Amino acid sequence: MHADRLDNQAAFDLLAEPEHQRLLYGALKAANVTRYHPQFEDCVTVAHLTWLAAYQNYEPELPANLPDFRKFAFRRIKWRTVDYLRQQTLRTQSQVDLEHALPVAIDPMSDQEAHWQLSALITDLLHQCRPGERIYLTEFFLEEQSVADIMRTHGVSRRTVYNWRASLLAKAHRLYQAADAQD
Repeated sequence: MHADRLDNQAAFDLLAEPEHQRLLYGALKAANVTRYHPQFEDCVTVAHLTWLAAYQNYEPELPANLPDFRKFAFRRIKWRTVDYLRQQTLRTQSQVDLEHALPVAIDPMSDQEAHWQLSALITDLLHQCRPGERIYLTEFFLEEQSVADIMRTHGVSRRTVYNWRASLLAKAHRLYQAADAQD
């Protein structure tokens, strides 16, 4: 009898039976959604759509396996409703009230200015670097290579790479302090 699983009318005809209506509202109650819940109507809609999806996804033949289908549909409706309510709660929590949103200033140029300052700092740093420091700056920070890769590529010890890093960071700190003093 379950020849066409995608027959929506057959799924809703099955849902229209009183025992299946009780199953649907029982699953909602198990998810703590009663008639007085603020999102009751939305949850009923989600439950109807979940019933349809459960009908379409249930593998064994109906009506021979109807008791098992009822258990399957009940679990699906309950957990889909819980997921829906969780999503709604997260969406509500992430929203900002309008009175709090007004003082938030959006300055797209501040990101661009920070990028320009960083580019200028790196350019100045490249001009002041010794060859080993330049290798570390370009390969570690810009090309994101590991210390081990830098060691292998240039045939130096780990201690040498760490010395390049220490002297590079000291120069960067001095340049950054000088740039702060000018502003």
